Amino acid sequence: MSSPLSADDEDIFERLQQRADPKVLEEQQQAVNERVRAIYQKAQTRLGELIDQNSTLPCTISSIQVLNANHTRRGFLERIFNPLLSSNQKRPYTLSEALREVSARADRLNKFDIFQQPVSVYLDQSPNTNIHTGPPNLDVYLSVKEKSRILLKTGTDLGNTEGSAYGNLLWRNVFGGAENFNLNASLGTRTRSAYQATFETPILCDPGFWLEIGGIASSTQKPWANHEEVSKGGWGKLRWIGQSGNRHELGYNGFWRQMTGLAENASQTIRADSGDSVKSSVFHSWYQDCRDSPLLPSRGYYAKVFNELAGWGPLKGDVCFWKSEIEAQGACPVPIPGIKGDSGISFTTGLRAGLLYPLAFDTDSRPQLSRTNDRFFLGGPTDVRGFRLCGLGPHDGTDAVGGDVYAAGSANLLLPVPRVGADKPLRLQAFVTGGRLLPLRTALKGVPATSSEVKHSIVSTISELGNGLPSIAAGLGLVYAHPVARFELNLSLPLVLRKGEEGRKGLQLVFISYRHHPIMAQYYPQQQPYGSQASAQNLQFYPSSYGSVSGHTTPSQATYGGFGAGSNPAAQAYPIGGVGGGYGGFGSPATAVSGRMGEQGGLRTGWLAAFGTEGYDGEPPLLEELGVNFEHIRTKTLTVLNPFARIDQHLMDDSDLYGALLYIVLYGTFLLLSGKVFYGYIYGVAVFGTVALHLILSLMSPALDTTPTSNAADPSNYDPHHKPSFSDASTAGHFSATLTFPRSASVLGYCFLPLVLTSLAGIVIPMDTMFGYLLTTAAVGWCTYSSSGMFCVVARMRGMRGLVAYPLALFYLVFGIMGIFSSRGSGTLAAKTNAI
Repeated sequence: MSSPLSADDEDIFERLQQRADPKVLEEQQQAVNERVRAIYQKAQTRLGELIDQNSTLPCTISSIQVLNANHTRRGFLERIFNPLLSSNQKRPYTLSEALREVSARADRLNKFDIFQQPVSVYLDQSPNTNIHTGPPNLDVYLSVKEKSRILLKTGTDLGNTEGSAYGNLLWRNVFGGAENFNLNASLGTRTRSAYQATFETPILCDPGFWLEIGGIASSTQKPWANHEEVSKGGWGKLRWIGQSGNRHELGYNGFWRQMTGLAENASQTIRADSGDSVKSSVFHSWYQDCRDSPLLPSRGYYAKVFNELAGWGPLKGDVCFWKSEIEAQGACPVPIPGIKGDSGISFTTGLRAGLLYPLAFDTDSRPQLSRTNDRFFLGGPTDVRGFRLCGLGPHDGTDAVGGDVYAAGSANLLLPVPRVGADKPLRLQAFVTGGRLLPLRTALKGVPATSSEVKHSIVSTISELGNGLPSIAAGLGLVYAHPVARFELNLSLPLVLRKGEEGRKGLQLVFISYRHHPIMAQYYPQQQPYGSQASAQNLQFYPSSYGSVSGHTTPSQATYGGFGAGSNPAAQAYPIGGVGGGYGGFGSPATAVSGRMGEQGGLRTGWLAAFGTEGYDGEPPLLEELGVNFEHIRTKTLTVLNPFARIDQHLMDDSDLYGALLYIVLYGTFLLLSGKVFYGYIYGVAVFGTVALHLILSLMSPALDTTPTSNAADPSNYDPHHKPSFSDASTAGHFSATLTFPRSASVLGYCFLPLVLTSLAGIVIPMDTMFGYLLTTAAVGWCTYSSSGMFCVVARMRGMRGLVAYPLALFYLVFGIMGIFSSRGSGTLAAKTNAI
């Protein structure tokens, strides 16, 4: 017979039915985790004490077994682990020595990158051990898990007015000895086709000593020089790591190159170098990287030296030269008084220099002057900021023809973003970059014709590097270092610019991938030997994959006389058929630009001139070049702030996006200052929403009607609520001829202003309250009303304002929700959510 429930029993059931407080559960889970962690640490401490107490105990290793290595050769593993067996040792191990040697061999196995990490190591006493007759025998077991042997990756790259599709096939551990076979293919608008195959294998089972053999066939557009280059060839090289951690590469290159597909406006220099050439060269590179991070270093240094010898002696080929480059970078943290530890502020500086020395073939005593596809190029958002791609150095007309001697440098000051923290990979940067690229010229500005003249011209050209200021640019930017890539948004301004060189004023968006692209050498304007190690990804100089040089920075630069001017047809980069000349007129006194600014109509030199406002004759103002019109921005802003005013039909004719982008950036910044990090969401919703709304509204808008109507949408008689009659209704189901995508983006961005003001208020007051809900609702309605009116005017839609307002309200509502809800979950709704 069951006993009746007592009051205590009923209280137990009531407590079981109650929901546990989430904070209490979290505290309990935290206590359990701390207890488990303490037990683990205690066990580890005890294990360490036991090992220390028996560290001098003699022992032998009788066997080593590698488990689950099904596709790895036995001979490969034996070569790594057989030296550990005591049968191959003259004396027994101590326990500490045995553990150290086993750990070292396991780390060596990890470096081949054929097993997943970590490699687990187990020690067990051999059953055949007799402690009375000798030291104990140990059996070593290594438990591994092989990585996938076949890895296939495909994708697309879009951006910078170019697109490409690529595929990559990686076959690991081909023959069971850590060999790798890599096959890459790429098709695109600039790199028409590129195919590369590489095979690498370790030598003597050493993870620090590799042999690599590869081949490549590619066809690449070079828009900065108005031609296309086709390359086919291969390379072989040895890679090894020195005792101090420095890395070496020694190899041979053999390539057939063809400059073809010349544009109609290709210069005489490019036409002279067009056709086939064969390069046969040996190269060596050395570099050491001691930085704490290759993409965002705060301390350490990096150094690299590269040398290439082509066509000399038995190498043969069509080109003969010695090419040498040196690169260095240093980074150091900047301490701030009153801040303990790392302040997050760092200063980095970098220097690069290169020399191309023409040599003579065995059969000809005259030195072979360099070709366009062997010279150095400078300039670009990932090379020397503030200049167009290959915008520095000699030009022949609009073509960048490269140089034989260069020097470049930069200095960066990186600061943590306020309220983000120094531990986040987000930094503000201020930078100064500069460089100088020169052709090889004698003291009289002539082309060297003999070996002795080449020696004198080297000295003369190097001394010319220090003659006057280099081309300099400065700017500010925002840097985000992802684990595999670095993103930069920079505002740059050229301070010193020579005739013919192309600066880049304004914003530059930069993407630098840290992974080594197998065919990236085809994209670089400054080509390195195929198969050689890519340049280090440092703060100053990145190998650039950007290749579009779209015209001149200013209209006046398009008519600069110096390099390759049409008035001097005899002026060429290098002599053709014995006709002397220089790069685009270096041999002509009338148009020579020797490098000292202030001569031949250039700008004045000096530090004061660098920070002055002096420019070339006829050069338009900077803001005019950038398309920034503050009067238009003010007019559109006032229109948004007064939504009941009559809207001008031609308000969005200029499709200005600067104000729209400004308001979007301000919105994200204000959310950041209020503790809400939504940059990714803002970017994604803005891009996707703008594209979707443009598509929908374009299909809704009527076609252009050449017959005037009495109710045409103009400033004097526009009424967005007027319903058209059947006779003047235009056909639907087509794209609008007046509503372009830039106009749609401009309308959506400018009408974002009320939400920007709301986010500004969110810095001071919490938005997750009733007042915040009402304020955000009013802002969303304001944005919707203003944007629907503008769209009806721009797209000439009549009687459809309500229909247009519906998708716009959904669009702005998403941003309103971002302003209300914090990523930290504080406020009224957050409290209610936790209570449920």
